[in-house]
Amino acid sequence: MATFTNRLDIGPECFEIFLTSDTLPEMPLYHIHMAGIAQLRAPYLVERCDSTLHTLLFTSSGQGKLLSDNGAQIIRADTMTVIPANLNFRFEIDADHWHMCWLLLPDSANWQGLMPKQPTIRPTQQAMNIFHLSHVIDQERQLNRQFRSNSLAQLARYLEWNLKAEAPRNSDRLDIAFAQVEQSLHKAWTVADIAALSYYSEPHLYRLCKARFGMGPKQVIRHLRIERAKQLLSHTDWSLAELAQRLGFSDQFNFSNRFKKDVGISPMAFRHRPPP
Repeated sequence: MATFTNRLDIGPECFEIFLTSDTLPEMPLYHIHMAGIAQLRAPYLVERCDSTLHTLLFTSSGQGKLLSDNGAQIIRADTMTVIPANLNFRFEIDADHWHMCWLLLPDSANWQGLMPKQPTIRPTQQAMNIFHLSHVIDQERQLNRQFRSNSLAQLARYLEWNLKAEAPRNSDRLDIAFAQVEQSLHKAWTVADIAALSYYSEPHLYRLCKARFGMGPKQVIRHLRIERAKQLLSHTDWSLAELAQRLGFSDQFNFSNRFKKDVGISPMAFRHRPPP
């Protein structure tokens, strides 16, 4: 078992904005002790021993790593990390960058019933919303109390929604993972990536995809790309080279061949086909 202390290691390329009750006196009304917006590069490490506060991290991009008495866990984008009070932990950057918001919540009745028993990492669709809302709150420091209060109330609602959410059902976890793929089809997605997003092993992911979609995860990704290609061919005049780049194909030739195999006609023939 790891030995934990209280220490910080924050490198010169790390950028953080702190939200405190000194400049946002309404924060205690929403049971938020302190918060921060972090844009990080190595080195970055925070270690706490028996913290009396609950710690939440909302990761919008990049990657971190959490170490607790339960072992190590990877913190990926679009996740919420919850570390209940009175537990030992360390988190640190685990990629070329890590953008996230962190919040410290008092161990009050308002949050106690919502906290897990052990450090937990869950997928969330609100990580980017919380990241942007925190920036807005920072910029509203000098505005009147009502502006600040409304924004902090929204932040507290986001926290409550996410803490109340149970671990997604199997189908929801697949939906969440492939929704992220669909939003970034230009990326070189792998089966390992989808397994990490859905918190399944690769063999189990394959079995679930076959049961749910009738095809393996690679074929699901390809299907999403081809369906998006049909939409873009019908509603834009983008070149095939640009479509290939936007949809994650290696080049125009690869895109055209794959499209013709799956659809039965070339992309240009599909674009110029008569309306149904």
